Amino acid sequence: MRNLEDRDPVAGLDDLYMSHLRRCNLDGFAGKAKGTILGHRGQIKRAIRESLSLRKTPSCRNRGPFPLLDEVGMGVAVDMIHHSVTGKGRIQEWPQYHSIRKWRSTYTLMWGSSPEGVAEGSSFSKGLMQVRPTTCPTQSEWFRDFSNGCEYRMGFETAADHAVRMETIVKVLEFIRRDAADAEARGEQGDANQLWKVGAFICLVTAGSLRGYEGYFADLAGLIENLERGREGETPPDLGKVLTEAQCENLPHVVLCLLGDFKGEGGTNYHMINLASHSLSGLETRWWVEQLVAVCTCEGRFDGPAFATPNGRLAASGDYDALFKKYLTEVRDDTGLIDERADINALYNLNRTPRKTALTRAKRAGLDGTLQDEMNRWRSVERAKGKKVGFNMRDHYSEACLLMPRTWMYSYSL
Repeated sequence: MRNLEDRDPVAGLDDLYMSHLRRCNLDGFAGKAKGTILGHRGQIKRAIRESLSLRKTPSCRNRGPFPLLDEVGMGVAVDMIHHSVTGKGRIQEWPQYHSIRKWRSTYTLMWGSSPEGVAEGSSFSKGLMQVRPTTCPTQSEWFRDFSNGCEYRMGFETAADHAVRMETIVKVLEFIRRDAADAEARGEQGDANQLWKVGAFICLVTAGSLRGYEGYFADLAGLIENLERGREGETPPDLGKVLTEAQCENLPHVVLCLLGDFKGEGGTNYHMINLASHSLSGLETRWWVEQLVAVCTCEGRFDGPAFATPNGRLAASGDYDALFKKYLTEVRDDTGLIDERADINALYNLNRTPRKTALTRAKRAGLDGTLQDEMNRWRSVERAKGKKVGFNMRDHYSEACLLMPRTWMYSYSL
């Protein structure tokens, strides 16, 4: 309390503050392995005994006094502990450790922009990673121990979206197709168009193994420009041999064009993925892309985001997700493809469920795990961790064809 506030604690007023300080210290203790600490203690006791027998001053460092400053990040640790007690969590009533630790990152960033941090800003390193000496309290050894101990004590729970069987996605698209056709028959063209778009979105993020938000990068002008490519293709009888670029272009495929600011890249870029026109499980990718283009053309739109409102505004992800869960519920109730006890809202989400479904199916097909990263090559930027990535993100159709033996086989096997 003296180090942080330059005063003694006041009974009754600082009780919660003091309890947080004690908890921080206990978590700091727990951050080291017990066996390691016992071993160091034994070494110190031995050194003292032998020094006394030699009439020698023990070679132990002076243990104090420490300056009345917070040089170890105790104040930030108290903030984290208080948030863990008073904050609200998304998965449980309380926040998870990975939520409360964000304050450490924010504080470290604030330190870097302070007079002390700016003075430490220069660094030089010959290797791949930047090395920068710092006196930031949240980078201290004690704070690392506190963080480890706090995580050990709190543990963690996840609420990750689950995959479904590929047959479930196919059945969802079948139900959407049925309802959209019925809406058109009743003259409810607006409702029908919305269903066609949602169905196309689900199909594309599954076939392309995309995260949900990446589906909104689909560019309408790119889809229209390349729609005829691969329409009359034929599947070769021997898919195991190495295919030439000309043979790749003759595969039955449809071009998915994404346009946006991809993570790790410095500008707006085009990314093309050539997907199989249909998959072994019945995913009719080309049919849905053509239906999407027809709907957009009917709305008078020929460029901009493919998944948008009739006036061209980017679609609301919540609306698409709500319809996805609605049809998952219908599939669960009508077909038994999903466990009848499954909580659709808790377990499934359009942001990750289709991608996890595609990845699971690809693994069952015996495909290499690196295929997914070749489908979406900007993810290599994330794994590079600041290093230069050895490819140009601005893909063209001919470059996408070079990856066709991989991307086409991935989407065809779904």
